[in-house]
Amino acid sequence: MDKILRIASPQAIGVSDGLYSFVVRLNEAPAEHWIYSFKLATPVALEFDPERVVFDRQRGLLFESEESLVPGWIDHIDLWIASANTQVAADEAAEEKRRAEAQNREERDLLLSRINEKFKDL
Repeated sequence: MDKILRIASPQAIGVSDGLYSFVVRLNEAPAEHWIYSFKLATPVALEFDPERVVFDRQRGLLFESEESLVPGWIDHIDLWIASANTQVAADEAAEEKRRAEAQNREERDLLLSRINEKFKDL
């Protein structure tokens, strides 16, 4: 999977009772595993919680905030994006390693089976 990146500044798409709704565009729609990793990021403060971010496949990620907290949200979103990218890359590397180990075991077992078959009558 390619890294997910924020590709634009947040855009206000609504306002209600002093809370603005923002959309943040991403370079591509993230996979479910990536979203799960994003949501697992540690919230730093009550007002900045990755669980409050909603993902929309067409638009990007959505959050609500008071105007004064928007820079903090963006800082945290960038950190959470980086964290999710790191976690997904590590998970993919681990899965690739498991696949390679399984493939090596299968090849070894096949080789041993052939050798055992070759020498079974000795």
